[in-house]
Amino acid sequence: MNVSEIKSLQNDFVKYLVKLQNPKFRKQEKIILLDGEKTISGLIDEDIEFEYLLIKKGDKFASYKNIKNLVYVTDEILKKTSTTKSPSSVVGLIKEPHQDKNIFYKFNKIALIENIKDAGNLGTIIRSACAFGIEGIILFSQCVDLYNTKTIRSAAQNMFKIPIITIDDINFIKDLKKERRLISLVVNCDKSLYEADFSKKFIIALGSEACGLSEEIIKLSDEKLTIPMENNVESINLGICASVAFSLIKFKNGDFKD
Repeated sequence: MNVSEIKSLQNDFVKYLVKLQNPKFRKQEKIILLDGEKTISGLIDEDIEFEYLLIKKGDKFASYKNIKNLVYVTDEILKKTSTTKSPSSVVGLIKEPHQDKNIFYKFNKIALIENIKDAGNLGTIIRSACAFGIEGIILFSQCVDLYNTKTIRSAAQNMFKIPIITIDDINFIKDLKKERRLISLVVNCDKSLYEADFSKKFIIALGSEACGLSEEIIKLSDEKLTIPMENNVESINLGICASVAFSLIKFKNGDFKD
């Protein structure tokens, strides 16, 4: 572990950390900016290797071993580099993990999320997918940055437990569909989610908060399902919708016991 200290807000590395808050620059660098004690602790529990960890002297995180570079900084630097309104006591950097999309050909239970824009909803979906046995997530088309700090906080330590890929190639979906049913969850249709059979390989597709699934995905679907609702409720939050679907799938697969 390399140990150093930075005291100036004008330091080039501090300026680099601030630039990483721009999604386009972050994607270009393939580096993930993390902050918040709960988030960092969760990733430490998962034994994630940190390229850099920024803390104040005497902080408990100094005893963590899986750090390449430990940097002692001031309160002002932590405030400058933190992405939250309340400055974090710890900021970290990790490399963006490489995910091979070909691993999805091995999976029986896949979730496809199209055009999701809300980072908090995406984090909730990731957490629920892990909890209820979804094997991998495909983010299709124009989705929010997977490694948005809000997504990471919402997903908590579950962020790296299952493969997640971002693609815009419909041919990949068509290829996966050769051995799997594509099931689209929509607002209005005749068949309820509760009536469906999930005993065979599938991709379950959910659309954006504002527009739902695209016609391209719906037309490609083998089946369309809806979640029946009462009291004239037209729709529910996408994260909640995904959680309901994933938990029901787990139940129908016989994973829950009475």
